[in-house]
Amino acid sequence: MSEPLNAEALRNERMFVRVDDTLPLSWRRIEESELSRVSAYYEKNRIFPPKPDSINTLLSSLDVSDKLKLVERNDPVLARILGQLDIKLNILLRLFHPDESGQPLTPTLINLSGGGLAFWERNPPLASGDALAVSLALAAHSLMTIECYARVVRVVENDRESLSKVACRYEPILDQDRERVIQHIFKRQSELLRAQRKREEGT
Repeated sequence: MSEPLNAEALRNERMFVRVDDTLPLSWRRIEESELSRVSAYYEKNRIFPPKPDSINTLLSSLDVSDKLKLVERNDPVLARILGQLDIKLNILLRLFHPDESGQPLTPTLINLSGGGLAFWERNPPLASGDALAVSLALAAHSLMTIECYARVVRVVENDRESLSKVACRYEPILDQDRERVIQHIFKRQSELLRAQRKREEGT
């Protein structure tokens, strides 16, 4: 009889759950000096250096999700209307403030895990060892993006439909954002399993 997994083994197992998805993504290559500065600040404070004028800071200050939940208790119809308006405003903000580098978040084929991600692009100017600043949204109309850093592990040319695969590991990512990624993976896996069961029941 196999022994139950200990806490560390469970954490490692959760790190390597993965799923394919199409999500809004942007990235920019950064110098090692920038990554070293960020990593040193992160090791000391467990957060990234603050960016007072960042779009995420702006969106955080405008987040009304908790207030919408309160409205929903008394007036569900009004809450749905306000929720749709909130989504539209978020889209407009993203159009005018794509991310810190000015790169728009583009729907991208991604293989996502708790330890890193791979994405597919046509002829990306990247090589193994490159450092990246990454912005990732876990839904098309997400209010917040995950801002993290990554190291390119390998680039596989013409991996899928003439697209190159860029495999990266997080270096670093905030603990709460890693948990958000893992929860998204579990949710997406459940959605795919339900869809598969429906297809099988229909045959």
